This record gives sequence, C-alpha cells and structure tokens, in this order.
Amino acid sequence: MEKLMTQRLTYHLESTNSLNDRQQGFREGKSVDTAINELLSKIQTARRDGKHVLVLSIDIKGAFDNLQHRAILKSLDASACLVNINGLFHSLPQNRKVTLLTPQGRAIKDQKQGCPQGSCSGPALCNLVANEILNQVWPDNVHIQAFSDDFVLVIEADTNKSLVVDTRSGITQFSSWCSENELAISTEKNKLYLIQQNGKKSQDHMERV
Repeated sequence: MEKLMTQRLTYHLESTNSLNDRQQGFREGKSVDTAINELLSKIQTARRDGKHVLVLSIDIKGAFDNLQHRAILKSLDASACLVNINGLFHSLPQNRKVTLLTPQGRAIKDQKQGCPQGSCSGPALCNLVANEILNQVWPDNVHIQAFSDDFVLVIEADTNKSLVVDTRSGITQFSSWCSENELAISTEKNKLYLIQQNGKKSQDHMERV
C-alpha cells in the first residue's frame, strides 16, 4: 500500500514539476553524476568570471530519523497534490507509537518524527521537505543544490571579505530553515572548499567560516 501511495505521489510531483530541478536525489533521470556535473559547471563558470568561490557541503544530522511529521504534512499541503493522495499521507503518521523498555517497565510514546531511510516513502517525503529550502529566494551569487538530504552551497564573490560575509549569510538562512523544521546541522561532517581567483584551493571546517 505504501509503495503504491509513493508511486502516486512521485508521479504527481514529477508531472507537475513540483520538485525543484536542483534536487538530484532519488529522481528518474537524475543521479550522483548529474549532481556532480551541475556542481562542477557552477564552479567552472565562476572561475572563468574571475571570482573567488567557496563550496560548502552541509550534512543534516540524522535527517531521515529526525524528519518531523508536521514538516512532511506541511510540505504535502504546499505541493497541491490530489486530495486523495494528500489524505492518505496525512493518515500515514497518525496513531504511531514508540515502545521503549525501561528499568521502570514498558513506556509508550507518540511518534512525531522519523521517516525510515529504507522505507518506500522515505526518500520521496525527504525530497518534498527539502524542496522548501531549495525554493527559497537566494542571492544571485549563491547556488544551492541537493541530493536528497545532502546539500551543497556554492558562493562566489569578487573579494575574500565579501565571500566570508555572503557565506555566513547563506549559513544563517539554511540554519533558520533547519530550526523551523527541528533539524540540526552536523557541523563535524560539513566541509568547505575555497577556490581563490588564482586557482589556489584550500579546505577547512565550517565552524571556521
């Protein structure tokens, strides 16, 4: 049943062009190769224009496990999918419980988050929630793309100083979206790559930006 629901949802999203084209993950006609090609194209264009370029990879900590059900339902409503599909997915997370064995006995809690990565619907629903940040208005010198829950920002600028300012602004915008959806950025896994106008490259951690 869940597989059929996901197929219907995916067909609707693709046939109505509801998903941002910069989402490369778990979509027909897109792959790791297309994601890399898009990324390299942005970098090469910026370098030809004589810009400083910073590439920032962003990892969401346990994205599938921490995806909030309310965020999924909000994204479903925003996608304007058919009423019957919307209704089915709204009913999917209802009355779900988590059972924990504790020293005091069995504890049961309502499950309000989580979208199993190996499930039929997990990738499609994750893409749907990620669509919100991809569709946000970004400055002309900031490019964002995703492979499901893995994101990359490419920032270009004329000077190192403005590059740092624009990168911090981009991180703030992305962090705000994460906070709104109760997601956390895994700073220890994030990487940034600086390509200066002379072609010199350097690598560092996000927290030093």
